[in-house]
Amino acid sequence: MERRNFFRITSLAGGGLLLGTYLPFSCTTVDESIVDWEPNFFIRIGSDNTITFICSQSELGQGTSTGLAMVAADELGVSMDKLKLEFGPGSSERYGYLQDTGGSNGLRMVWQSLREAMATTRGILVQAAAQKWNVAPEECYCEDGHIHRKDLNEKLPFGAVLDIASTLQAPREIQLKEPSEFKYIGKPVKGVKTKWATAGTTPYSINTKLPDMVYAAIERCPVWGGELVSFDGSKALEIPGVVDVMEVEPTELQQEDYRGGVRPGVAVLATSTWAAFEGKKALEIQWEMGKNGLKSNDDIRKELEADYQTKSEVVANLYDAEKLFPRGRKYISGTYDSPFQVNACMEPLNATAYHQGHKLEIWAGTQAPQLTRERIAELTGLPEAAIKVNNQPSGGGFGRRFFCDYVEEAVILSEKLRKPVKVTWSREDTFLTSKYHPLCKDYWEAALDANNFPVSIRYRGSINRPGAYRCYPYSIPFMSHSYLKYKEGRLLPRASWRSVFAHPWGLGMECFMDELAHNAGKDPLQFRLEVLKNAEIQEQKQWPWVGSDLYPKKLHNTLELVKEKSSWGRLRTNGIFQGVSAMCYNGSYCSMVADISVREGKIQVHKFTAVIDCGLAINPSQVKGQIEGSIMWGLTALLKTPITVKEGVVQESNYDSYDLLRMQEAPDVEVHIVETQDTPSGTGEVGVPGVAPAVLNAIFAATGKRIRQLPVTEELLMV
Repeated sequence: MERRNFFRITSLAGGGLLLGTYLPFSCTTVDESIVDWEPNFFIRIGSDNTITFICSQSELGQGTSTGLAMVAADELGVSMDKLKLEFGPGSSERYGYLQDTGGSNGLRMVWQSLREAMATTRGILVQAAAQKWNVAPEECYCEDGHIHRKDLNEKLPFGAVLDIASTLQAPREIQLKEPSEFKYIGKPVKGVKTKWATAGTTPYSINTKLPDMVYAAIERCPVWGGELVSFDGSKALEIPGVVDVMEVEPTELQQEDYRGGVRPGVAVLATSTWAAFEGKKALEIQWEMGKNGLKSNDDIRKELEADYQTKSEVVANLYDAEKLFPRGRKYISGTYDSPFQVNACMEPLNATAYHQGHKLEIWAGTQAPQLTRERIAELTGLPEAAIKVNNQPSGGGFGRRFFCDYVEEAVILSEKLRKPVKVTWSREDTFLTSKYHPLCKDYWEAALDANNFPVSIRYRGSINRPGAYRCYPYSIPFMSHSYLKYKEGRLLPRASWRSVFAHPWGLGMECFMDELAHNAGKDPLQFRLEVLKNAEIQEQKQWPWVGSDLYPKKLHNTLELVKEKSSWGRLRTNGIFQGVSAMCYNGSYCSMVADISVREGKIQVHKFTAVIDCGLAINPSQVKGQIEGSIMWGLTALLKTPITVKEGVVQESNYDSYDLLRMQEAPDVEVHIVETQDTPSGTGEVGVPGVAPAVLNAIFAATGKRIRQLPVTEELLMV
């Protein structure tokens, strides 16, 4: 294959993985009216000079499409206001296996490859214009969608040189722009996503409409692991617009649980979503609830406690911690509990599928278009090449849209009907019969020296071992044991939840570090600085989606800065007390200080000061927005209603029973970004796990009470 038709760009993650990006110059559309040229899978240029950025990653409201468009615009030389936006379909052929968006990796994974693809395209355009002008390429440059001649007031739009560009080979060497040349990167930019949002034109998947489409609502078994016994759909069929009622057979929860797992249910098919919802209310169904129908939250906690009593193996041992737990030493320990959580996305889950027998097309807002495509191929027996996943923007994901079950439902129904079927979950569905962040119980223990200073720490709980998303950055020798397991199986199916297991990990680690500091008579922030100062760099780039090794010095620097910005330790006379936390998450580092007061059993969070090192901040306004949103998310988990389960059934059904943090309760938030030219890392999740411990540590400073569980209730504060 000639180089002009195939171009390999460098590793997305620095781990040696190569992504093959086809350059279909020889496949350029030959249309005399408008010719489209796609030099790679990120950009399309029309002969009318329409320039379209094709975003490979999912847009969930977090702004990834804007950040990536800024990178493309800067490296290619295009004005952001003239750059159109599309979203690439799920495709390992196009984007390798790094398209799925999770772990705060949406921008980081394609940062380098996108720059190289745009720099290559820029080089080809410059060569084409140089040929047209009969000058050396060095005399030309790209800016604002045009190729300019240096020192001459002459320019050509990109679209005017496509006839030549489409015949040229990709340059063997490319030159990436220097940071001093960036026009957008590092600045607060409003992209297409923001314009869509303000105009109310965001193409959410829930707005999908196709000819002859059937609308579906599903009544699912209220208990995970239950079975359908019988149903009567006659009353539902009397509802105007309802056309059919049918069983939805369950699919097995896969070992890799992102890949599906549909509950048994009954689907109502109608001519509108409203009719389908009304028909669902009229269903008469009998369920067999199974063994989970006898269980609740407390049963799960007891199972985890029982597992903790069993002997466990050591799975990670940093700095030979095992040698530092002899008999005769003093010990301190803490147990930290966090409940089930639900994602509660503003846009309910939905998917549209059209199964035509020999091929299948899907429209969905998903975080995992590639994984979804693979899973649906398994489910249907169709080859992946026959399946197209149109990845559309969604109104929030937070990890829940990485799972394939809601897409499976649409595919199952469309395969039966051989028509387009849109499945829409009600708000109640998203609370009552979804997937959830697990209930967690985590045990931390430290051995102390004669001065009550910790000489080693060990852990057993929800996490099997520390890693890129649950980092242990400190120099105190650390040992972890195999993670706790439910003995009777899951009460609720698992979903990722913003920051995933870093949330309970941060709750335990950062509260326990505070306890260790106070026990040793140390200032909590200064104590952290001491045990970070000599901590070693930890190698953790085992997979392409792990951003970088762990650099404790970076966390140390964020703590130093948050100490200054929060006026840490200065005497306060208005009843306000402070708590601190410091967290790492897949290459990003965030330290926080919470200012709170406690009066008559009620807590008020007045202010959060946060410092983040996320490498080069592509769009500082989006970075700040992500940290601000993370703080509100974390405070909701800390102060509001959790998901509770009684006799296998989730008790919270909507926002009336699952409360969110309200505007009048939101604290002031001050975010500071460390200035660096390091490779960009993620910002969507690093701010969540430090929220609860910062507030809980402040509560201890205010009251002397150690609260080790979520949520914080008035009863806990009054004890």
